[in-house]
Amino acid sequence: MPAATPLPAPPLPGTGDRWALFLDVDGTLLEFAERPGDVRVDPELYALLAELYAYLDGALALVSGRSLVGLDALFGSPPWAMAGLHGLQLRHADGERRETRVSASRRTLVLHAAESIARAHPGVLVENKDLAVALHCRAAPAAYEALREAVLALLPGLPGYELQAGNLVLELKPAGMDKGKAVTELLERPPFAGRLPVYLGDDLTDEHGFAATNLENGISVRVGEREPTLAQYTLPGPSSAQAWLQRVLNVLKQGVEPHAHALGGNA
Repeated sequence: MPAATPLPAPPLPGTGDRWALFLDVDGTLLEFAERPGDVRVDPELYALLAELYAYLDGALALVSGRSLVGLDALFGSPPWAMAGLHGLQLRHADGERRETRVSASRRTLVLHAAESIARAHPGVLVENKDLAVALHCRAAPAAYEALREAVLALLPGLPGYELQAGNLVLELKPAGMDKGKAVTELLERPPFAGRLPVYLGDDLTDEHGFAATNLENGISVRVGEREPTLAQYTLPGPSSAQAWLQRVLNVLKQGVEPHAHALGGNA
């Protein structure tokens, strides 16, 4: 297979551009940790996002596989919009929430199925996200393919659920929702409506976000080197993504006054 054509670095906003930023978290803004709970947001990153939120008139959203509760814990309950669990949970910019409904019995069934798989694969971590369950094998990467086969074998007994594969993680989640649909939903309402979507993501789950962004003639940015991708641009990793976002902020500061209040706190 021939090597993929190298992707260019993303552009910066031009005069008069009205951007809406959609940002994945793990692997994009933050480096991965062996356990999701070990990840921390430093004050500098929080301050950067808070200023971007202000200069974009609130048109900034996190689009993550983490739950809204997990995102609030990580970022200190920020005011910006957030899509959690790949869009199964959504908090709009005005605070209105939307969440996929799944019965307690169905959630318990899926959790027990995931736990049974994990017991057969030492080193695999089960993360209960309530609506979804993730099986992390960052501590046992060699187990990924066997883990995937085991999950696929159990799926027929879990109606209404689907497998969402990611970077050394396999997630059992309710079917019918993804990050792209979450982005499209956010774009239908202020402060995102009428703006150019700019989506940063690193993982297979973010390809849905890239697709939705491309359909709107937006800017899709892969963070890292995963192939194949629908992204149009690339950045090497989370540190370069943060550096690029700082450059975006610098450009915005030259041309506009902040309309939303910048925040002084941190995560």
